[in-house]
Amino acid sequence: MRKKRTGKISYQPAESFDRLSELQEMAISQENVSLAIKAEELKGKLAGLYSDKKEAEEIDTTPLEIKIVR
Repeated sequence: MRKKRTGKISYQPAESFDRLSELQEMAISQENVSLAIKAEELKGKLAGLYSDKKEAEEIDTTPLEIKIVR
């Protein structure tokens, strides 16, 4: 995965995806459906499944490696 550098912070999308998965599990365990759905939406955006753009664009359908933490 590519790294983005913003100032002194090193950002890796895989770490963000893992963290969103953890937060989603917390939301599910607390029966907070709206937060669980939001986490799923953000994971999808991070994976490139959704776009905020109005124009249609080609989507990369390469499977992601997903680690489920329980």
